Amino acid sequence: MITKKYLRQQTIRALMAMPADQRQQATRDLHQQLWSSSAWQRAKTVATTISGDFELATAPIIARAQAEGKTIAVPTTLPNRQMAFHVVDDQTNFATSSFGLQEPTNGEIIAPATFDLLIVPGLIFAASGERLGFGGGYYDRYLVKTTGTKVALALPAQWVATPTWPVAEYDVLLDEIFQVTP
Repeated sequence: MITKKYLRQQTIRALMAMPADQRQQATRDLHQQLWSSSAWQRAKTVATTISGDFELATAPIIARAQAEGKTIAVPTTLPNRQMAFHVVDDQTNFATSSFGLQEPTNGEIIAPATFDLLIVPGLIFAASGERLGFGGGYYDRYLVKTTGTKVALALPAQWVATPTWPVAEYDVLLDEIFQVTP
């Protein structure tokens, strides 16, 4: 049986090998799908992440949310695999976490129940809403606390029709996955 670890490694390799022009076009397409969605249109408070090297770029999402007057927040990791989302604005300071990601060190913390829209990271997304994350369980612990719309943006290497990994009862399903076909 293929392990989650193996699937994660294969997906990261595929994302890193994606030609820059294809990545840029797919990213633009995914951003446009997000911005034209009803979930984005009606959202006043949005959660996303600061993307890492091989992940879909989130800086344009943050900038667009700010330009549209939405409250945008990104996570900081806490002990016991917990997270808190801090508002991002021109006063926000960032530091590199132990995971090598940029995390806010200040800013108002948004309560989980306040989010209208959460753009959830992951490595693989299935059409029926399952996601294979990075393995820490941070998002599964957080998403159960919110009623906001949960979406993901899947580059071609991240999209599958059905999960090819074991899905646990505590895995939180996404409401919608935006994707581009290869």
